[in-house]
Amino acid sequence: MNRREASVVILLIVALTLGAGIAMVRRGHLVREQRDAPLAVSQAVTDAATVVPVNGAGQLLDLNTATASQLEALPGIGHVLGLRIIDYRTTNGGFKSVGQLRHVSGIGPKRYAALKELVFVGASDDTGP
Repeated sequence: MNRREASVVILLIVALTLGAGIAMVRRGHLVREQRDAPLAVSQAVTDAATVVPVNGAGQLLDLNTATASQLEALPGIGHVLGLRIIDYRTTNGGFKSVGQLRHVSGIGPKRYAALKELVFVGASDDTGP
């Protein structure tokens, strides 16, 4: 084997080693993200002040007392949609049923299906129109 062939072999070995190292780091990073993600979601729901236990399986958020930040912790609810929910609640004197979420602009069938098991309707403030 001449000098040029030896250089090519060494270059290939270095490239394979570097590629394997990068792959291992990426796999470790993905595993860490998957392990941490459920904790972040659980923590957001746990931090909500207006929640009730549901047969030990989780917690529900009261649509009639939840703050904008508590609503934003729900899947698919951002700042604007959280404010729309509060606006609907204020305008209509509170939610009478979870199904009324479908009347809020931006909550379609898919988003409603994701939310209906995470919320409940407690006592409403009947000071609306």
